[in-house]
Amino acid sequence: MPFHHVSLPDLPQTIGRLTAIHPVKGGSQGSITLLALNTQAELWRLELRSGSAELCTHICIPDFNPLQPVQMVTSPDGKYAAISNRFGRHAAVYDLVHAQEKMQLSRDEYHYDKSMFPLAFVHQDGACILVHGTEWNRLDLTDVETGMLLASRPTPIYNNESKDEHYLDYFHGRLLASPEGKWIADTGWIWAPLGVVRTWSLSDWLLNPWESENGSSVRHLWQTIDWDGPVCWTGPDTLAVWGQMDADLLEEEDWGEEGVEPAVVLFDMTQPGYRRVLPAIPPLNCKPEEDGIYPYPQADMAVCGDRLFLWGKGAPLQVWRLSSGVREHVDTERFPLIYHHEAGIFVELKSDSRCTALSYE
Repeated sequence: MPFHHVSLPDLPQTIGRLTAIHPVKGGSQGSITLLALNTQAELWRLELRSGSAELCTHICIPDFNPLQPVQMVTSPDGKYAAISNRFGRHAAVYDLVHAQEKMQLSRDEYHYDKSMFPLAFVHQDGACILVHGTEWNRLDLTDVETGMLLASRPTPIYNNESKDEHYLDYFHGRLLASPEGKWIADTGWIWAPLGVVRTWSLSDWLLNPWESENGSSVRHLWQTIDWDGPVCWTGPDTLAVWGQMDADLLEEEDWGEEGVEPAVVLFDMTQPGYRRVLPAIPPLNCKPEEDGIYPYPQADMAVCGDRLFLWGKGAPLQVWRLSSGVREHVDTERFPLIYHHEAGIFVELKSDSRCTALSYE
């Protein structure tokens, strides 16, 4: 079998029951280092190969509930982590090196419980920059070390008599920065409701504070039924999007019956249109296990070299070759939670807080 279990020692029982895990840059080659959150809102650093566990800090965010879906985002160097409930109004940034809170964040209350709190880290000219939501239709850039706003601008005015040219009628959602920090992808939504995947240039944004609203680099890649869905940068300029096909976007030979055919579509930021379509993709499961939580896609994607991995709740783990667009393998027995890119390992979180690891060869 292409997937192989990786033998791991037991983790100490002192970590308690875990509710969320996230990959983070490790201190040595071959390490499988995770950030983990438990039911007591404690943030731990775990090293799966050695079985070690270090308590980092206690999460203190207004209205934070570790039993509801959690979002953890880490800076590329592993120094900082931004944490929120998936549908939270508030978030915080933590310095993992010094085990302390760095800043508190919030977005306005307008439909905040319908999409993920927008959070992403990028490195630019030696600075660590946080992209974060401050209003339902506004993102800001903050230098994490200094707290300085890097795209300061007034709030556009909208009323019955006039509409500012920079007013954006769009609810920001999950953010994902490209590997080299050139592009920002946004998986938010518009009224109907419908999901819309948008991208724009970070360097242009640093020159033009209105770039994320209506700058020249903004592209509306794909309109989907759902939002906050799986997206993955497969290279410096290429974004893969998993969702329902849009018949108006794709060529006739690339789609089946309108509106019902899930697919992964690859877009090149340097070229118009799309590069490739991967068909016969399983549909996204959007039904949450928790009562009172807004539906959201429970799936993810990751890339390793020429391979694209897709998996999710009720969706078999699939392996695709990007160069050929051919599906290489399907596994219906393994259901990982995350992919640790640095270690090249899938990690599954069991109900008893045990972590199991899988490698693909």
